[in-house]
Amino acid sequence: MAIITLTTDWHNDDFYVGAMKGRILSQCPGVTIVDITHKIESYKSAHAAFILRGTFPHFPPGTIHLICTNSEVNEKHNPVCISYKGQYFIGCDTSAMKVMFAEQPEKVVVLTPEKFANSTFPELTILAPAACMIANGATPDDIGVDATDEFSILELGPSCTDDSISGSVIYIDSYKNAIINITRKMFESIRGGRRFEIVVKNDTYKITEISRTYSSVRTGDLLALFNSLGLLEIAIRDAYLADLAKIECNTSVLVKFL
Repeated sequence: MAIITLTTDWHNDDFYVGAMKGRILSQCPGVTIVDITHKIESYKSAHAAFILRGTFPHFPPGTIHLICTNSEVNEKHNPVCISYKGQYFIGCDTSAMKVMFAEQPEKVVVLTPEKFANSTFPELTILAPAACMIANGATPDDIGVDATDEFSILELGPSCTDDSISGSVIYIDSYKNAIINITRKMFESIRGGRRFEIVVKNDTYKITEISRTYSSVRTGDLLALFNSLGLLEIAIRDAYLADLAKIECNTSVLVKFL
């Protein structure tokens, strides 16, 4: 039976989650619904994109992901169904949808308006029914108009020179650790065995080694490591880095190779 996941900014405080699940189960009895999270920061589609980018590779082929953030349908935000690496992503075509994928999707369709009811709750009347159609055997071409050639991914990577990488914080996790858009592969390829300094907030914080685990340093010490996503992460052991250092998304991080 199909799997449909939900990623929303609804925080379980309203009727939205219950209504969505009811609609899905009414149209796809027996489907498995998985709550990835309902705690996306309001209107922060980039937050949803980061969560899904780290989550979807662990789901089986055919999984359908509903992205319910910034879902208002208008001339700039068309509802789309995207096929990528054997899975489906249904949401509105915001810039965040373009940073979710490392490669160009195999198929992108704009959902055909006449197949769905318009309302102020498009997640319920457009996105959920589209997911159910896919779950019940429809293809993306059955529910929309091909727009693959008009869709392009956005690479939000750091800038590099022979002696430095200039990146930025792309996510603050629930432990208030800062995740940076610098991969281990990029770091090591430019490093070439040299010493380095990781500089945060204009020399206020400096790190000169990569730890293997959080417990590699003493309680209260600053550390850097490469996390399970292969991305550079900065933390303070047993403390909340982002709160203490006033670090937030888009804070600059500079790696200098010496």
